Amino acid sequence: MKSLKILSVFIENKPKRLSKIIEELSKEGISISGLAIADAGDFGIVRLILDDVKKGASILSKQEMIANIQDVVGVNLNKTTISEIAKILGENNVNIEDAIGFGFIDNEKILVLKVDNIELANKVLSKKGFKIY
Repeated sequence: MKSLKILSVFIENKPKRLSKIIEELSKEGISISGLAIADAGDFGIVRLILDDVKKGASILSKQEMIANIQDVVGVNLNKTTISEIAKILGENNVNIEDAIGFGFIDNEKILVLKVDNIELANKVLSKKGFKIY
């Protein structure tokens, strides 16, 4: 089963670090449709939904940035609530480990979640009629 892939980039929590990531990706024609930042004191993790995650990882690695591709669940939010999604996942013993945030794919608003069982999450959400990315 498919899963949405995002790029997580480990950076120093200093001015210009985020703009450098965005600049490098933009220079190479990579489109960013989602962004979340997790603060961890002197460092942070920037999570990005990109139109080409592999190319994005390669570009940032060449700039000596630590960039990892992660599998996550992306679920369309246009006809549901976060509460409903969380309830369905919980009832099916899927643990939400991290809520990455929101993004857009094909002009559709999506919720991006890191879960302990992507395959099961995608299966139960698809079965309930949700569009999965």
